Amino acid sequence: MRRRAFTLIELLVVIAIIAILAAILFPVFAQARENARKATCVSNCKQIGLATMMYLQDYDETYPIGYYYHEGSDGWKEIIWYFVITPYMGEGKFEHWEDFIARGDAAPPVRSDPSATFRKAIAYSMNQRIGGVGEVGTWYTTPAPQSMLTHLAETVLYGDGTQNPNWTGNAGALYHWTPGLVNGNPAATDAEWDTIDNDTGQPVSRFQVRYRHSGKSAVIVWADGHVKSMRRGAIQVPWHWQLGGTEPDYNVR
Repeated sequence: MRRRAFTLIELLVVIAIIAILAAILFPVFAQARENARKATCVSNCKQIGLATMMYLQDYDETYPIGYYYHEGSDGWKEIIWYFVITPYMGEGKFEHWEDFIARGDAAPPVRSDPSATFRKAIAYSMNQRIGGVGEVGTWYTTPAPQSMLTHLAETVLYGDGTQNPNWTGNAGALYHWTPGLVNGNPAATDAEWDTIDNDTGQPVSRFQVRYRHSGKSAVIVWADGHVKSMRRGAIQVPWHWQLGGTEPDYNVR
């Protein structure tokens, strides 16, 4: 019996069908992968939020230190929020940056984000107005007590932060006092957002919210501990950053 081979046209039709299916399915697979990564980020943020709520109960309803640089008996030390809350996540005690370095070059899994540019580096930042910042015996702003916040569920606590290749890929410990500004005004266009929403390490993009997830969204932990994803432009400036007041006011901490 004579076997019939495929004709060139039939082969081209099969190849075309495979190409069409690939064009349809590959974006679906990519979206599913990103959704899984975002789900991991949400889980990380929920753990961070829960740990912070536990910390509040133990420290007179005051939020953890955002960033403090001081001189100890054995040299200079950096106290950063993501090490202060580690005991509440079963990760041991990491009070200083040196404690983190001693464990290796990878951030604890809960501080990293699989969607981040630098996946083994720290990917989250804290609202500077809540955590406070100080150095060598001087506090520029002290960690805020929860009672200072008038709209807990609408105040950013932590979230996706822009990473810096000059800091081994880590995000800044704190956000800017008011992130999302370009030349003093809230970013309004994609071009303006692109100047600050990146991981290049440029001065204008440091200490900003990083909208690294699908739909240009960022995962945010709010001051009451709940977690919600926000798209570019959805975080209201300065309302979602300020701690007090009943109306948006740049003069209110």
